[in-house]
Amino acid sequence: MINRVTLLGRIGKKEFKQTRTGSPLCHLSVATEEKYIDSTGNQKKDTTWHNVSFFSKLAEVAEKYTLVGDLVYIEGKISNRKIVDDNGVTRMVHSVIGSLIQFLPRAVKNNADKTNEPSSHDDIPYDMSHEDSEVPF
Repeated sequence: MINRVTLLGRIGKKEFKQTRTGSPLCHLSVATEEKYIDSTGNQKKDTTWHNVSFFSKLAEVAEKYTLVGDLVYIEGKISNRKIVDDNGVTRMVHSVIGSLIQFLPRAVKNNADKTNEPSSHDDIPYDMSHEDSEVPF
């Protein structure tokens, strides 16, 4: 059986905190877009927001090297869990547990010409399948 998610999208919100046991935790909301032509011939765009969580060293990397609006490539797995709110209502929460994040180039707008200038961490994947690895920057 396979539980694998691949996302390419932009960061909307970012929250960094610690778990109850003191381990780093970074939550990102990531927007993906799908463009299509509807039955009347009009171009439409659907935006889907994904809740992504990173733990341990990868949480620290996501906190340090991402900004709202950044384009990121993420791999992970789907996590479903039940949450009971303050009113006693139970609901299912779906999220992605990230295992890899790759930072994509930030666009730099220049009046003379429009170019993409890579930042210092572009195109460097960080894969948590080797948790004892050092951060590659």
